[in-house]
Amino acid sequence: MTSFKSIYIFSFYIITFLIFVLGGSIQFLLGFSNTVLTFFLTGFIFCVYGMYSIHKRKLVLNKIVLFAALYSCTIIITALVRKSDIISTVAYLIFPLLPLGVYLFTFINYKENYITKVTVFKAFFYISLIQLPVLIAQIFFYDFLILFNNSGQRIAWYDFMFGTFFIKSDHSLGIFILIIVSIILFSDKKIQDAIKYPKISIIYLGTTLFLTQSNISKVLFILLILGSVLGPVYKKYKGDFRFKALGVILVVLLVSIGYSLKEEKFVQRKLGGSFEKQFSLQSAEKFYEDTTAKRFQIIMVAAKVLKTKWIGNGPYSYFDVRTGKFKQTRHFTQLIWTYFDLGIIGLIIVFFYMFYLISYLDIDKGIPFLIFIAIFLLYALYTTILSDIAILFALFTVFNKRIKQAKISSS
Repeated sequence: MTSFKSIYIFSFYIITFLIFVLGGSIQFLLGFSNTVLTFFLTGFIFCVYGMYSIHKRKLVLNKIVLFAALYSCTIIITALVRKSDIISTVAYLIFPLLPLGVYLFTFINYKENYITKVTVFKAFFYISLIQLPVLIAQIFFYDFLILFNNSGQRIAWYDFMFGTFFIKSDHSLGIFILIIVSIILFSDKKIQDAIKYPKISIIYLGTTLFLTQSNISKVLFILLILGSVLGPVYKKYKGDFRFKALGVILVVLLVSIGYSLKEEKFVQRKLGGSFEKQFSLQSAEKFYEDTTAKRFQIIMVAAKVLKTKWIGNGPYSYFDVRTGKFKQTRHFTQLIWTYFDLGIIGLIIVFFYMFYLISYLDIDKGIPFLIFIAIFLLYALYTTILSDIAILFALFTVFNKRIKQAKISSS
């Protein structure tokens, strides 16, 4: 088993290096697509798990595996019903298979403890530190660097700040930095001691994050910092009536300020019109027909106007993976794609799949768990999170734990 331990550790560093350090360069300079690289890494991950299973003569069987299988079957059945092409169907299977592969890969580590959490954190921390100089170079030397673009993709300046991650992976980079910051702020002392200057590191990583185009991550970073400051205060004074009264006053004040700002011109420019116009069904339907609708407007139209899709239109009916063109409004979004591609049945299965994946992670049950689910779903609305290997690999390796209810059956 010592030999497999070496294989596993070597595999971990190879995967980490390809995802977080070399991936973007391989795409940008050599022309490998995101899909090809992700499938290659997924296959590599399953090979490592396959070697482990053969050695142990055991397979993991639990709800994560079950819903990955249900998800895959739903994709295949929908494709058969809608007569989808084979390429789109096979490519769509990355959504259930990649999270499953990452989960199984991390299962080996919490079962055998080959790599400690401190080692994982240090590796990721050092990777996060190199992002700032790379981002600065991408911002100031865009006109020069874009001349070397062999990816086959048109990369505008605002999509060029992806650091060393995959092309256009601003959300992946944002989540990665948020994970590192959250560990520095809230993890146990053993991991925190791995960093000499935690406060300086947080400022440095915050600067890095604010150079990206991931606005969601920027907001969450601010909330994370506020939580680290207000959390101890809340624990100390949560039973005090004056503290509760002050909290209510602050909430009312913030809501009042927000309401008063909704008519301001700079707010309307950001929203693309008045608040009432953006959230009216009539406007949402118009924008949907013009293929310019925002994500929440698409949801409004799907819920109120379009015929309910119990069975979707088939894999990649929303976005044509072969041509890279959108058949609907131009948005990368796991949840909206799933509804249009697989219907309500598929969407329900995906929700359960996400829930059990998150349940596996080493996150305190209760409010922290609910907050984490909300954040995961938010990113699922703004990106195809189940095919984002950077997000999944970072989450599962950093927040890895052993599932007590996981069953191991002899093969």
